[in-house]
Amino acid sequence: MSQLETKFNEVTFKTSDLAKMKGQYLAERLLRSWNEDFTDADTGEVVSIERNEVILERGTYLSNHELSEINFYLQSGDIKEIRVSNQKRAAVLVSGMPTVWLVTIEVSGKKKSLYLYANCVDTAMSISKDYVEQKYLGKFKFVNIKELAYSYLISADEDKEDGHDSEDEDKIYKIEVEIARDEDDTFKREFILNASDAEKAKSNIIYYLNKNMEALDLNPDFEVIIISAKTITCNDIINYEFSNIHLDNYDKSEE
Repeated sequence: MSQLETKFNEVTFKTSDLAKMKGQYLAERLLRSWNEDFTDADTGEVVSIERNEVILERGTYLSNHELSEINFYLQSGDIKEIRVSNQKRAAVLVSGMPTVWLVTIEVSGKKKSLYLYANCVDTAMSISKDYVEQKYLGKFKFVNIKELAYSYLISADEDKEDGHDSEDEDKIYKIEVEIARDEDDTFKREFILNASDAEKAKSNIIYYLNKNMEALDLNPDFEVIIISAKTITCNDIINYEFSNIHLDNYDKSEE
């Protein structure tokens, strides 16, 4: 394997000149696009739908064979030009479904733990940065970022003023529960939430499940049993609404 270079040495450009393409790599997936008209059987309305076909994948080396194929689509007008690179970059970063993440930062010399919803490391950092810049004072840095599978966050209704805890504030609990849909259908989930004690945490979990009963496919007679309960170090639970704005904008930037 040849020695890899960093992205700072990458040169990309768009071209329709086959001579300039030769020996380069595709910088992005090459598609041909066209419109097809379909008639709606119910209304008789003609609907135009854009169709796409992958010609070559990102990172493909452009030798004579690939250039011949590209030339065919250039001559037919299906493509106008392509973006090429002097580096082979075939891997594509993807994001997953939103899950709970634990982000640890150090601000003004003190470590703080934040829990939030994100779909990848990038959004976890972006959400945390946006939140921390508004809630804390001083310089901060990221210490650790970790995804927590099969967890749910239940954030407090009220924000913590200036990011500091008050003495009479609820503790943060990590509660593992068993949820029974019926006698033969049970599953385990973990919840992170504010509560004064484990029983109050259980009540809050049941309230949350009732609100999200349809999404979680629960019937009205579901039961919740606490398997384990412990307090954890947590300075902030970032509510889903705050995180979701970042997730929406991240998805749009990927389109």
